[in-house]
Amino acid sequence: MQRWKEWDTDVCPRCGQPEDLIHVWMCKGPGMEEIWNKAVTELEHLLSTLETDPTLKFLIITYLKGWYSGDGIQYEAPRQFHAILQAQQLVGWSRFFEGWLVKAWRVQQQRYYDLIKSARTGRRWATAIVLKLWGIAWDMWEHRNGMLHDKENLITRSMGIQLNARVSRIYTDLSSRALRHNDRHLVHLLLYALLRKDVNYKISWLSVAEPALRDGRRALWQRHSRTDRMG
Repeated sequence: MQRWKEWDTDVCPRCGQPEDLIHVWMCKGPGMEEIWNKAVTELEHLLSTLETDPTLKFLIITYLKGWYSGDGIQYEAPRQFHAILQAQQLVGWSRFFEGWLVKAWRVQQQRYYDLIKSARTGRRWATAIVLKLWGIAWDMWEHRNGMLHDKENLITRSMGIQLNARVSRIYTDLSSRALRHNDRHLVHLLLYALLRKDVNYKISWLSVAEPALRDGRRALWQRHSRTDRMG
């Protein structure tokens, strides 16, 4: 996101770690493991619905879980599936998650459909999986953005509170003083009405009110100094 100029830092809004595209999918921040586990369960259900070769189904779920957790895979796949796993390993499991399934997956699934005399095709099987994986990736991206927006809103609220406090302090100080004619407009509005103005209005008001307050304090100090000298 920092590279795309959408955000001014590469820190993940969920966990605080440096963020790149792969981290968006593999983040272990609050709520992410629940989303991941739910997604894997849904993918497993889809694979069953598609009459997936049981070994292919096991391999897909096992290796995706291993990729997400970072744990090594201890399972020794049957010999006829070694080529599929080796081909996918060259591409990467992060790429699998993004929809880059090597051709060998659908070829093996087509063999299984032929074996059980199903009218389904390996090509449509692969397409359905890719669409599901894209849906999972989108859910994770939306969760990430939701966390980011929550933090942005929290920061915005905090800034609003600080701005209102600053306006209230300056307004109260100005109201307690005998203002010059040119500065009286600064307290023309009641405080509650001023605080209901938008951020830009209040910042503009402060840009005039704070110098007016400083000038008033300076003038007061000068008068007191003259009085002291005369005394």
